[in-house]
Amino acid sequence: MKKTAVGLLALSLFGCAQQPSLKDQSQPTVSITAQPTAKPLVFASMVTAAEMQAAAKAQTIAAEKKAHRVKKQALAAIEVTTDKITASTASKKLTTVNHKASSKTKDGMLVLGHHEWVLMLSGSKHISAYIDPKSSTSRVGVKNLVEFERNGDNWVKFVFQGKEYKYPVEAWSKADNNTRLPIVLLRTKLGDRNDEVEYQLIDGGKGVVLGENFMRDIAIQNGQRKYVQPKAK
Repeated sequence: MKKTAVGLLALSLFGCAQQPSLKDQSQPTVSITAQPTAKPLVFASMVTAAEMQAAAKAQTIAAEKKAHRVKKQALAAIEVTTDKITASTASKKLTTVNHKASSKTKDGMLVLGHHEWVLMLSGSKHISAYIDPKSSTSRVGVKNLVEFERNGDNWVKFVFQGKEYKYPVEAWSKADNNTRLPIVLLRTKLGDRNDEVEYQLIDGGKGVVLGENFMRDIAIQNGQRKYVQPKAK
């Protein structure tokens, strides 16, 4: 009996030693996941049909204004470029003109610039003539103009390009100061034309002006060009 009691006591002590203490027992860990905060939904205000039409109209007006501004700028650039074209720059550009392609219209009429080269009378020196379609008559400046009669007719003699000429008077005209001016027929070559043209003789004047009486039915003018026709031979 004594041995049995001792054995039971030993087993009891061994069992108590095997049980963990309360401090050693680990507590289970509970993982707590944060729940997302729900935000209230925000609805955009509805756009009415009138508002959509107004927005489309505003966009159209803005596009039209932009197009108008671009067109205006382009026109301004053209005007500035035109203003910068002087007689010297124009003559430089016209040196490259293809006379065969642009010196006549489709109807065969001459195209004249604001100046053209002409040969007059028996002269061999080309003269720069001013083309003035607004003037009804042509004019030429001469020196030493003298009126006289021959066989009862009115004649004039004058000096032109260093030579003296005598021509019958075809008619008379008056200048602004009521001075009587003789009109004579003078041989004139321009391009491939060779015509007798009526001129007012201006004593002491300089230069040659070809007016509407020369251009009538044979030529038109392009005032932006110069020396379109080739020099006559």
